[in-house]
Amino acid sequence: MKVSELVYEKIKPLFKDDIRLVEVEYVKRQDGMHLVIYIDKEGGVSIDDCVKVNDLINDTIEELNPTADEQYALDVSSYGLDRPLKYDWQFKRYEGQRVNVKLYKKIDGRKEFVATLLGRNEESTMFGVDNENITINNVDIAYITPYIEF
Repeated sequence: MKVSELVYEKIKPLFKDDIRLVEVEYVKRQDGMHLVIYIDKEGGVSIDDCVKVNDLINDTIEELNPTADEQYALDVSSYGLDRPLKYDWQFKRYEGQRVNVKLYKKIDGRKEFVATLLGRNEESTMFGVDNENITINNVDIAYITPYIEF
């Protein structure tokens, strides 16, 4: 099992408050290896939330020793506004809002578009696009990200 998967499975049960675990990455950066814990919270993540999560997971990760004593930096970070939606709770949060949609292959001549997220179930996702509603099979969607307007 990968380091990121091992850590995710071990720390996931620790999250019981309004802060949610979104993803764990184990990545090489210029200054060495980093174990990055991405979190999310309704209304946004603060520095205090990151500190709280760091305190919550630190002992568990040390006990787990996922890197077999190899050095790494532990980073706790907001998942970010421009990252792909992954979980049902994220899709529910963005229902009625505009999102960027990227498909694996073109549908109606488009592979990427901006739409209003109308809903999602296990098989498909519904969008409002150009004054019509469309449904796309989830297996055809590469990713969906929140639409950020500047």
